[in-house]
Amino acid sequence: MTKNCVKSMKLENGLTLILDDASRRISEDAFVVTALFSIEFEVTETEAAAVGLSLAELTKALGGTTARYEKRLERNFIAASDKERIFEEVTGSFLKTGLAYLSHPSFTGGVVRKILVEKRGRYNSIGS
Repeated sequence: MTKNCVKSMKLENGLTLILDDASRRISEDAFVVTALFSIEFEVTETEAAAVGLSLAELTKALGGTTARYEKRLERNFIAASDKERIFEEVTGSFLKTGLAYLSHPSFTGGVVRKILVEKRGRYNSIGS
């Protein structure tokens, strides 16, 4: 997948939101329009406390010292002439509705919690 960085935004909570255009051609005159939003951050004691772990336990559970939020939005079989317009609509809509969520001070704690649930399962012990 080829990504083209379109925009980088500093959020109110100090994180940086990266917007990539990962669209790809699927026929001579059609595209899958893909907008990829991502935020990468270093985990701290704050995120560890949010899930009831020490920083060392959290780092071990995550397999590293960073966590990543990623949201992919796609629209399929878009005419080449509409590609840019659809990309702008998709990204504008997401930013309009999601910016407050992404900028919230407790956003990173929620991301870490979600990653742990995906890795360990909802009812498995997070610390083990």
